[in-house]
Amino acid sequence: MRVEVAFETEEAGEKLEIPWESTDPADCYVDLRADAKALDRLEPARRHPPLRNFLAAVNSGDSLFSTARCKTWVTEKDPATSEPAGTEACEFASRIDLIFAAERPNFDRNHYAGLTQRLQELLAREPGPDTQRCELRVRPCHFRAPDRRGSCLRILLYARGATPEQARLRWGLALARIQQAVLFVSRVLRQQIAQAS
Repeated sequence: MRVEVAFETEEAGEKLEIPWESTDPADCYVDLRADAKALDRLEPARRHPPLRNFLAAVNSGDSLFSTARCKTWVTEKDPATSEPAGTEACEFASRIDLIFAAERPNFDRNHYAGLTQRLQELLAREPGPDTQRCELRVRPCHFRAPDRRGSCLRILLYARGATPEQARLRWGLALARIQQAVLFVSRVLRQQIAQAS
């Protein structure tokens, strides 16, 4: 899996707001740490078991993280304009915004720099197919309750395949690897916190 890292600035456009307000009940903020059953209200999680597993694991009490938002989509190249036969014409993708469950680390961008570096190292250890690509983007974020600026980690995952089904399968396998890496980093950080106490 190819892994790319980016650090966005305040001027980089859209900023995630946690929690956000929406007039659309299907697109409202859901705190999965506070209410695990709310996972059933998220349409992408209902449709895609790997995403459901990721969200359940990352928002569990065993994790130091929480998710703020997720989305999936599929794109298909037009066969008439795409490259020669044999290329991967379909792409399945997802976007997951991750924050620290404890409030304080979200206000120090260095915590996100360390998290991103560890995830990149873990994901780059095992070479995966070049049909999978992950972008780790540290982005500005506004936390409404304390009315403070902070950061979040946007995980963008892309998987290509000859068919939408093959792309979705490759995406699910790559998301499982990312889930393992996130939970491993969570365990390491928890041990470091315990040793420092």
